[in-house]
Amino acid sequence: MGTFLRIVGIIVMIFGIAVAVFSVLGLGSFMHFFQSSSEFAPFEGEEFPPMQEMRPWMWMGGVAGAVLAGFGTFVGGAALFCLGSIYNEVRKLRG
Repeated sequence: MGTFLRIVGIIVMIFGIAVAVFSVLGLGSFMHFFQSSSEFAPFEGEEFPPMQEMRPWMWMGGVAGAVLAGFGTFVGGAALFCLGSIYNEVRKLRG
């Protein structure tokens, strides 16, 4: 069980690094599961600033969010790896 947790932790850490690197390099368009649809317009009938003026800020927010998501995923993978290591060590001490 501990070895399984360590392997899953490594895979999750690699995925977190990939998400952060791809978002910084601007390859976020390949990761459609992190993007929201731009066709949805909740303020269609109300006055709202034109989307052209907000696009750079929206892009920066998307990149920052993706980097934070990648970092969070990396931390989760590191936690799984540590949990697996602790499990193996406790099992060694008992047996």
